[in-house]
Amino acid sequence: MKFLVKAVLLTAVLSPLGATTAVATERPARCAEQRFPVEVNGERQIIAGELCVRGGLGARTPLQVLLHGGTYDRTYWDWPVQSRRYSYVDSATRAGYATLNLDRLGYGRSSRPDPEKLDFAAGGDAVHQVVRQLRPRFRTIVLNGHSMGGLVAERAAERGGVDAVIVSGIPRDRPGGQAKTASPFHPAELDPKFAGKPWARGYLTTRPGVRARTFHHPGTYDPAIIPFEEALKDTVASAELRSVGPGAAKRSAPKVPTAYVLGEHDTLVCGGGDCGADEIVRGSGHSINTSLAAQSFYRWTFAWLARKLG
Repeated sequence: MKFLVKAVLLTAVLSPLGATTAVATERPARCAEQRFPVEVNGERQIIAGELCVRGGLGARTPLQVLLHGGTYDRTYWDWPVQSRRYSYVDSATRAGYATLNLDRLGYGRSSRPDPEKLDFAAGGDAVHQVVRQLRPRFRTIVLNGHSMGGLVAERAAERGGVDAVIVSGIPRDRPGGQAKTASPFHPAELDPKFAGKPWARGYLTTRPGVRARTFHHPGTYDPAIIPFEEALKDTVASAELRSVGPGAAKRSAPKVPTAYVLGEHDTLVCGGGDCGADEIVRGSGHSINTSLAAQSFYRWTFAWLARKLG
């Protein structure tokens, strides 16, 4: 029944529009809020997101499902400041892709389940259910995940239904997320932004004032974005954070075409060398989309997809 409900929602958005392929267009993007019912750990939850496209939209339109990292929400992929530079949604829709920019389970406008049970397996299961609801309407579906969102993308891809995966901010061969400095996180209920939220206990967020040194590297970002980093920050589930620490489960790359991308100065997950990446984005720290090199990453991504998807 839940899949039928979502199919009706998608039809309302998609049915008036024609087919297209991945070709650049300057037409204004059209976006519509989406809500996907899922069931995770025996409980019904909602994943919220925004579907955007320029021009016509049909079964031939390649769709990228965007998955943000920990302590971000969907704004990571559609940065509201200088969008022509920092918004992946803006660039991808100009290149002819449709994007579904999700708030992952436990973030943004999506449900906030028990953070002790919200690990990457649960998050991957939720995204896979979203993909199942999308697949009847799209022939090509790509998962594009950053950092913890990349780990979720790997788990979702294991369950099938996608054509390619892009993982940024996580090495191919390491768990990722193991900073060598003092932890930048503290309990969300102690943070002024989240204090008093009924769901905050068991979630964590970055301490005030640490995001520049945690997610960026000197000289690779515009300092003007840092106040927005702080204002737009989200939380991270305790189970997700544990899953990237010592003793993290062994990972395996998806069986579909998969690319791993790291920022040149990503000291959060990589202490030096390429650390198992297909592409190194020069002049970027961990959060590539809000670095000065964001457009370089976008161009590489579209070229890689063109080669792999034909």
